[in-house]
Amino acid sequence: MTIHLPPQVEDSIQAAVRTGRFASVDDAMTEAARRLLREIAQEPPGPRPTATTPPLLGAMSDDAAELDEIVAEAMKRRREGPWRTVAGE
Repeated sequence: MTIHLPPQVEDSIQAAVRTGRFASVDDAMTEAARRLLREIAQEPPGPRPTATTPPLLGAMSDDAAELDEIVAEAMKRRREGPWRTVAGE
């Protein structure tokens, strides 16, 4: 199998091998693949985000109350802000 990594990731893996954390790049990549597969196995089933999914979509879905507070505060500041007037308000 051939994989292509961004140069920064490849450099980090090479450094981990040089420092003795892994015996070889193959060993490092095997460990990375095992960790990824273990993480995937622990995820609930369902669709995975795709490359076209915005990265922050759903980021606050676990804490809807906090998100509501943030939005309420932003709207309050928007209404109170003398620096901005919006037509129709």
